[in-house]
Amino acid sequence: MKALKIKIEGKVLRTGYRWYIVDTVREKDLVGYIEFTPEGGLLIHLQGEDKILQEAVEKIKNPPQPTLIREFSIEEVKPDPKLKAFTIKYGTIGDELHEGFGPIQFELEHSLKNIMTSIDELKKSMNEISEKIDLLYESYRNLLEAYMKSSRN
Repeated sequence: MKALKIKIEGKVLRTGYRWYIVDTVREKDLVGYIEFTPEGGLLIHLQGEDKILQEAVEKIKNPPQPTLIREFSIEEVKPDPKLKAFTIKYGTIGDELHEGFGPIQFELEHSLKNIMTSIDELKKSMNEISEKIDLLYESYRNLLEAYMKSSRN
């Protein structure tokens, strides 16, 4: 049994990263806890078999967007035999609400960006169609004028 203390700094709050870590380590049946640091980072205590710990650490080091890790430190510590599961040490209600809404905000911003891109493409297509309609109208008007002139003669 080996134990690690992992400190992570960067854009790690309001990104869904904490739950990514929780899912990763619970999947591997590791024990310990995760908590926010006062500086806005994460502190993780992980215990388990060395090989499984290393696999979890590698996955934790490669988070999904929008998480951005600036500092990642690992220190080997003494295992705590009282730990039987992997738990979250929850912060204040405000911290938890921000943590929950952050990933939603990211998804909404991403979706809005996609919608705005689609609207821009639609506007471009509409302008192209409008130009073609104008050309058709001009051609029709010229044909009509030519017809009117020829029918007068």
